Amino acid sequence: MRYDITNIEIEDYLTALMPPRDPVLAQLEERARQQGLSLVGPVQGQFLYLQALAMNARKALEVGITTGYAALYLLRALQQTDGHLTAIERHSDRIEIATGIIGQAGLSDRITLLHGEWTQLLPTLEHSYDLIFLDVLRSAANSGQATEALELCVPLLRPGGVLIADNVLCSAQVLEDDAPPVVRGIQEFNKALMSHPQLESVIIPLRDGVAICRKK
Repeated sequence: MRYDITNIEIEDYLTALMPPRDPVLAQLEERARQQGLSLVGPVQGQFLYLQALAMNARKALEVGITTGYAALYLLRALQQTDGHLTAIERHSDRIEIATGIIGQAGLSDRITLLHGEWTQLLPTLEHSYDLIFLDVLRSAANSGQATEALELCVPLLRPGGVLIADNVLCSAQVLEDDAPPVVRGIQEFNKALMSHPQLESVIIPLRDGVAICRKK
C-alpha cells in the first residue's frame, strides 16, 4: 500500500502557513485528532471556500458531509453570496456532529441536511447546482458506485457549474494494478471524468487527490 502522494513536510508547511482557525474549526480539528475522524484539512477547506467565492456560488451540494468541516468552509462562502448548501449523509452520528458544529458557527439557516443514501437521494434533487463537492469515493460499496456517483452528479450541475471530488488518488493506491475494489472504482471514476463529454477536468495532488470538473 502506498501513501506518497505529496511530501508530508510540504503538507505540514502549507498547513502552518494557513491563518489560525476560528474556535469552531479548531474545536473540530482537535476532536478529529482525539477520535480519529476524517477531515479535508484547512488547505483543502480554503480551496473549497475560494472556489465557491470565485464563482459566486449560490446553490451548492455536498455528497457525504462527514463531520461538517468542509461544509463550514463552503457555508462561509455561501454566506457572502447569499447562497445555500444541501448536504447528504447516510450516517446519523455524522449528521449529529455536523449539525452541532454548524449550529455553533451560526450557519444552520444556510444548510439543508438530508439523511439517507446518496444513490437514492441524488435522483430526487432539483438541477442547476453551481457547485457540487463529492466526498464519498472511499466509502463506495462496490467498484461501480464511484462512476455511478459521477453520472448522478453531472445532470445536477448547471452549464458552467463545477464538480469537485475528493480522494481521487486514494493514498496513491490508484497506481496499483491489483488494487482492492474501492480503489478500482476510483480508477474507473478518474477515467470516466477525464473522458466525459460534458466535462472539462483536471486532477491535482492536493492531500488525497482532488478532481476539479467544469460542465460545458
